[in-house]
Amino acid sequence: MNTPSVVDSILSARYLRKGEKNYEDICRRVASALAEDESDKARFFEAMLSLRFLPNSPTLMNAGTDIGQLSACFTLPVPDSIDGIFDAMKEGAIIHKTGGGTGYNFSHIRPEGSPVQSTDGVASGPISFMRVFNAATDVIKQGGRRRGANMGILNVWHPDILAFIAAKKKEGDFSNFNISVMVNDRFMDLVEKQKFSDVWLTNPHSGRKVSVGEIWNGIVEGIWKNGEPGILFYDEINRHNPTPQLGEIDTTNPCGEQPLLPYESCVLGSINLAACIRDGAFDENLLCETARMATRFLDLVIEKNVFPIPQIADATRRTRKIGLGVMGVHDAMLLLGRTYDSEEGRAWCEHVMKTITDTAIDESHRLAEQKGTFPAWQGSIWKDYPVRNAAMTTVAPTGTISLLAGCSSGIEPVFSFAYTRRNTVGKVFVIVNPVFKGALLATLTTMGYAGDEREKKAGEVISHVHEKGSVQDVAWLPAEFRALFKTALDIPWRDHIRMQASFQKYVHASISKTINMPGSATREDCAEALLMAWKLGLKGITIYRTGSREDVVLALKEEAKTPAPVPAAAPVVRPMPVTHPMISNSIDRPKELAGRTYLCQSGCCRLYVTVNLLDGKPMEVFIRTVGNGGCDANSSALGRAISTGLQNGVPYGKFVKQFAKVNCISAIKNPSSEGHSCADVVGRCIELSAKNESIATLNDWNISKTGEKRLCPECHEPLDFGEGCNQGICKHCGWSGCS
Repeated sequence: MNTPSVVDSILSARYLRKGEKNYEDICRRVASALAEDESDKARFFEAMLSLRFLPNSPTLMNAGTDIGQLSACFTLPVPDSIDGIFDAMKEGAIIHKTGGGTGYNFSHIRPEGSPVQSTDGVASGPISFMRVFNAATDVIKQGGRRRGANMGILNVWHPDILAFIAAKKKEGDFSNFNISVMVNDRFMDLVEKQKFSDVWLTNPHSGRKVSVGEIWNGIVEGIWKNGEPGILFYDEINRHNPTPQLGEIDTTNPCGEQPLLPYESCVLGSINLAACIRDGAFDENLLCETARMATRFLDLVIEKNVFPIPQIADATRRTRKIGLGVMGVHDAMLLLGRTYDSEEGRAWCEHVMKTITDTAIDESHRLAEQKGTFPAWQGSIWKDYPVRNAAMTTVAPTGTISLLAGCSSGIEPVFSFAYTRRNTVGKVFVIVNPVFKGALLATLTTMGYAGDEREKKAGEVISHVHEKGSVQDVAWLPAEFRALFKTALDIPWRDHIRMQASFQKYVHASISKTINMPGSATREDCAEALLMAWKLGLKGITIYRTGSREDVVLALKEEAKTPAPVPAAAPVVRPMPVTHPMISNSIDRPKELAGRTYLCQSGCCRLYVTVNLLDGKPMEVFIRTVGNGGCDANSSALGRAISTGLQNGVPYGKFVKQFAKVNCISAIKNPSSEGHSCADVVGRCIELSAKNESIATLNDWNISKTGEKRLCPECHEPLDFGEGCNQGICKHCGWSGCS
């Protein structure tokens, strides 16, 4: 699926070391560094070169180099002392420098306002220390190649939980953190029984009582608005803790797929299922052979690893956890004609994951007979069956390595079967999924199209997919074709959860996956999804509602650059067109509209103003206040009133002219607003959007355009979001905010 220029840019930005020219050189270096003998070396080299198996990025980057740090996932304890807190920050910086990501549970830090006896002062609380950790991450670049990523966790019973839930309410805050709330069965049971008025905790210093309903509503609101916090299910994680005698698990790595004890690390690797298809059939023998090889490969990584600090070396070797997972799942299903959102498709995935896990267990047993069990074997869940590794399987996001392999990432469905790519010299071209194109041409042939006519018809479909992100509205295509070629946003969110649950049945650790919801999803949908995930035995869940981030406007087709395969998005709220008896020329709203979002400063508050266009003219306006001041209800009402007028023939210029006359006492008193009332600001946004004005114009009156995609910090291409990580991944250079 990837062009050579795409792979080359990723290799040069991430993996090539001095003297290396291509991917084959990387495979040779890694295989030579890890193999115990020539047989291992040949098997490892072939599996990586064929793109059937790839280890995590730190192994590809550092194996056979002076750095030698090969793990992707780390967890560090954060105690309730200044020395301990800053030791954890220092240790995290060392890990980031060598290419790993870190998870922290800040629940041991006393809440804000607590007395500090040694200084007769009061504690600043876990959120304040998280800011310090975030700032430290900003200045550490991993191995000179990428910046670090963190998971910040707070237990649901912590007195500062409401502040934690709202920590990322303002976009840009804690940009180096994913945040997750660790909830237990007791809390979820109260939610399920709708005992929202029950007091969950009392802050011992403020005396304030916090109810289950307040916490639950805060979680749901955060997820609905911007995809955070994620949720981790404490009891489910610990029901499957392989070494309970060593303590309970309360922390995960940045994408949540590795629940780990303090100071543990884990090395990951993924099998490309699409590469296990031979002559149109799935080669299960090849899968088993690859799983055995990969288990041995990852176990050897522990032997050859250069751990960043001694405590991590001790904890990792005590349990010898490895994380063998999958990628290319959706690609394989498409090649086999299995639909992602069907019982049959999920049953096949369950079988494949069970096969991988059973094979990994058997190979770990063989390794234990040869080399001995992991040191903490006695007292573990494996005490009656010798194995080399306490845990063997996981499902990682595979963001960058799936780009190298040219396959779908992890267990995620494809985002779009046609998207724009820009090469290293700036040429823009369309990438078409080869499985989709081949099936489309075959389908058109069976429909009677041939020659130039078939190519023309295929081009029309591809252009439609490139622009709209879906074939579901191409009614003349056969239903069977449309049912198979569904993208992430075509698949109902409940089926996303069911697929994650299908894999979780046979995965030792956890799963990194995004539950995609449409922009029209409600808060009730988000709440239902959390309960569904808990009941189905997931260990964690990440939800992303399309368009819920103000500075991420997902789109497929642009005149300039769009390297990531992302879907078109309409605004979150879609008011029904309202007719007025005195206004004619009513306009029917299409299903999708393009537009701009502006972040504005008026006299009394900050505003997000979204203006959507139809044929280049303003069609509807959405207004939301942020921060202190203003009135969200009035802003929403103003937007609806404007939209009603625009959709019924009122020229947008009338609004601009009338709103410019509106004065406001708060605006006059607030120098930062330069005297602009909320209505005046909204009118200017409407005018600028209609004129397609640039950000340079907006800067003249304190408005920042946020309608563009969030850009990669290294190559400045738009980021893609998903795969269990809300920090984004660049599908141009391979930068990832989460691994």
